[in-house]
Amino acid sequence: MRPFGSAKALAVLLSIILLPAARPAAIPFHGRSMIVDVEKSSARGGPSPSSSSRATSNAASASASASPSANSNPKSSGPTTEVQGGLTGVLMTLPDQIADAGLKRIPDDQHPFIAPKPDDQRGPCPAMNVLANHGYIPRNGIATFEELTTGMMEGFNMEVHFAAGLSALNFVSRGNAFANKISIGGESILVPPLPGNIDGNVTGGIAKSGRFEGDASMSRIDANLGDNKNFVQSKFNLNLLQLGKFGDDGPDGNNTVVNVKTLVAMEKTLFELDQKQNPKFEFPARRMFAAYGQTAFLMAVFANGTTNATTLPILDAFFRNETFPENWFRAAVPITGGTNAKISSQIAAAIPTKPGRNNDKGEYVEDPEPPAPFNSSLPCAGYLDQANSTPAVLQNTTGIFKKNVDFLTGILFAAAKVNPGCTQFAPPSGPANV
Repeated sequence: MRPFGSAKALAVLLSIILLPAARPAAIPFHGRSMIVDVEKSSARGGPSPSSSSRATSNAASASASASPSANSNPKSSGPTTEVQGGLTGVLMTLPDQIADAGLKRIPDDQHPFIAPKPDDQRGPCPAMNVLANHGYIPRNGIATFEELTTGMMEGFNMEVHFAAGLSALNFVSRGNAFANKISIGGESILVPPLPGNIDGNVTGGIAKSGRFEGDASMSRIDANLGDNKNFVQSKFNLNLLQLGKFGDDGPDGNNTVVNVKTLVAMEKTLFELDQKQNPKFEFPARRMFAAYGQTAFLMAVFANGTTNATTLPILDAFFRNETFPENWFRAAVPITGGTNAKISSQIAAAIPTKPGRNNDKGEYVEDPEPPAPFNSSLPCAGYLDQANSTPAVLQNTTGIFKKNVDFLTGILFAAAKVNPGCTQFAPPSGPANV
């Protein structure tokens, strides 16, 4: 197949690989971020949980009847603030779907690109970094649940429940669900530890690996091998090479438009590379589900709304420069989790790899299959595995803290149970302070 079969396309590729990024190289970034498909997914695969799933599957079964509702936190019920241990908690609410949810040029005049300051938080998620660089979420990289959700709706025209699912996933994993604050990068004094330091004396932020963020990033190295926050051009080049082999033809030349074949090739390459380079490589169900969902994001969310296509220059803008592409329009209709799942399910179906991890010899070993009903699909296995890596101490909370935890876990369960057979609530049951 012709790799970038035109002089124009070759010039674009070389400019991406060889020229310095438009932003300072030291400014942090994200490669596999929080773009996970958590709603209406029908992806089928060989689901297997992480090792923590095996130890806590009974807890999920015992708590099935205690599942919270995604709507258990109405906007008008009770006080909206509370103090615990000297820390003020804020009741989370689900934002309304934005009114102007149609085709729109992004960014608008109110959201120019401004490079982050040295103390601003940026992390491994390109989408979050772009939103912060343009002020769709706070430019310092510290946001509330509502700000994250609304920013994704305004910048990318993501449907409210899809955006809320991504926000919820990050908050229960690496945010302060009581104070309603999260860092899109690393630790920050602006995000205090949870009351009583029940999850350690700092709040790690989205970039901290091990719960949601993990190995086989599109543009970052594994945390076990070094800095997982900053963009790595050499790793991202591997994705561009797959685009050059399998992409469709477009205005920028041959093989310059992202398609599913490209995404499948990207995932296979990233897995093979990191599994060999990282002795402690892990790809459990939650990470596999997230990885395929995040890769699908390239076609479902990053596509120009006027063409419904993601091209080579669009990838360059979002990943390397962390800015919206020139003359880019968000989608004409709100993007749902189901839209993303149609693509991620095709990726999963084309890759036979099952969830697992490296053993002491550096050999990849599959995880055991999760118990029923979580073995019904990869999304359901990923849901259980994610719950098994979320601190169990979040269940032992009171007041607004408890309401917020129930609100967030209710959103995640509402998304998971759309998958056929995934009818059992999985409570947070993982270790704290990791």
